[in-house]
Amino acid sequence: MSSSSSSSVLSVEHLSVSYRGARHIHRAVDDISLEIGQGEALGLVGESGSGKSSVALAVLRYLPRHARVEAAQLAFENREIRDLSVVELRRLRGDRIAAVYQHPGSALNPSMTIGGQITETILRHRPMHRDDALGRAAQLLGRVRVANPERVLKLYPHELSGGMQQRANIAIAIALDPALLVMDEPTTALDASVQSEIIAILDDLRREHRTSILLISHDINLIRRSCDRVSVMQSGAIVETGAAEEVFDNPRHAYTRALVAAIPTLTRTKRDGRLAEDASPVDLTSPAPATGSLPAQRREIALSCRGIKQSFGGQPVLHGIDLDIAAGETFGLIGESGSGKSTLARIVTGLQPPTAGTVDLFGKPVAPLVERRQPAERRDVQMVFQSPDRTLNPRQRIGRILGRPLRRLAGLPRRAVPQRVGDLLASVRLARATAEQKPGTLSGGQRQRTAIARAFAGLPRLVVLDEPTSALDVSVQATVLNLLNDLQKTKDTAYLFISHDLRVVRYMADRIGVLYRGRLVETGSSDQIFAGPNHPYTQMLLAASSNEGRTTAEAAIEAGPDAGLDNALAGCAFAGRCPLADDACRKAEPVAREVEAGHVIACWKRAG
Repeated sequence: MSSSSSSSVLSVEHLSVSYRGARHIHRAVDDISLEIGQGEALGLVGESGSGKSSVALAVLRYLPRHARVEAAQLAFENREIRDLSVVELRRLRGDRIAAVYQHPGSALNPSMTIGGQITETILRHRPMHRDDALGRAAQLLGRVRVANPERVLKLYPHELSGGMQQRANIAIAIALDPALLVMDEPTTALDASVQSEIIAILDDLRREHRTSILLISHDINLIRRSCDRVSVMQSGAIVETGAAEEVFDNPRHAYTRALVAAIPTLTRTKRDGRLAEDASPVDLTSPAPATGSLPAQRREIALSCRGIKQSFGGQPVLHGIDLDIAAGETFGLIGESGSGKSTLARIVTGLQPPTAGTVDLFGKPVAPLVERRQPAERRDVQMVFQSPDRTLNPRQRIGRILGRPLRRLAGLPRRAVPQRVGDLLASVRLARATAEQKPGTLSGGQRQRTAIARAFAGLPRLVVLDEPTSALDVSVQATVLNLLNDLQKTKDTAYLFISHDLRVVRYMADRIGVLYRGRLVETGSSDQIFAGPNHPYTQMLLAASSNEGRTTAEAAIEAGPDAGLDNALAGCAFAGRCPLADDACRKAEPVAREVEAGHVIACWKRAG
């Protein structure tokens, strides 16, 4: 739908936003114009620092005092936003314009129930009895596809998953049927299936309520699937605008082409060549060298897990996980939040002991807790977490952060540490002068590369990577993925690579395991998993990640992520959500069977 065929809900002409600093003025948005029609979704895509969020804050009039806004027009429903009084602006927000932000947990009040927060929004703007407002809140949760909304109304934010928290935020935002919904990175770090549900929710809002949407994201696939038109921002300016599919299929501007080239796809692997990291020419066709010098089955087994079980408070989280990873191999682990991926990672690294089962590293059993492992065993296994902000000491310089594992794990003498720190920084493409900086002075991508350098400081043989690129821009993500592959080729390191992004897993992984509610429901080579046949849950994840698979994904997840949580004790854990399930599936847990060499599926319907 084009804005010319419908009345304009938002009209921005020649908008510029500047921030006044102590010594200079930074121009974050430079003379941009955009328009959104009724019921239309406009995507604003670009990397961190491109000015996307400043545009949203200008539209919502949430910019700080040291910001300066210049515009020929900044109009909502043909009314100039800058002319509104504080009272008029407060009435407009939440009623006619609403916003949904990146971190769902921080947007919700931890001391109030979900029902209390939704009804508060309704009662502030509408004369309504509290009981009626609660009924309306339940309807809203139903609209955003929450199973059992009456129960969720009584829960606090910490009792919900990230996806459920974001749905609650959307319910609050649409409580008063706003004309414009501004969404700033609403699905970052959410599972593919949850992201697919949120996309479907946005489609419902546009179709049934003619809601207009300004969707801001660095996730090109999200924009492509959700929006009619897209504007691409670089350094504060819009460099390309057009129909979403046309822009991403046939990008004209060099920056847009670089962004598209940096994105992994569901068909591309590391064997097809490196990802583009920036606008400079990159050889995208030369094949990458094979990982390791021997086939996986003939190489040394780096990690062997047998019968790993874990329970918290009597609630099973992992159910007898068996897993092998060869030296020089990348094993991708996929599954929704709560499936047990990070719990398994912590068990492998010794950060928590399993309830039952054993972990062998390079053919030798190791102690459940890292404190009881031998120094060489601690050196051999390292971990890179999703958020480097939580794992890099903000008070220490990078040189000290990297120097400690060099001395304690690699046994390097103090005088040799500075040179080795410089070499480590160079290996992750950071300047040697970075050693003198503190984490707060680095970008998110630079901090993550520092975390990777620290993980490799002790020359590990197995690295566990838990969502290492989920919050990074596409070109920074490409840099990190290329870097990990380069390090693996030179050091023959094994990777346990955990991610909710199937495109990234497809590009990186040699073999893949699919984890559902603590059970490995499918294991095989990357090619086997993406070619099928698949477990119905794997099929759902693949459909949710596919540009063409939205209808299939919606059908597979129609029951909702919480369906069947308590009634699958005897049979298949996925039976409550599976479109193929019958009575037999609910009576007995399926046995894992090999459908072809190396490809194992635990499903009564798929494995024969």
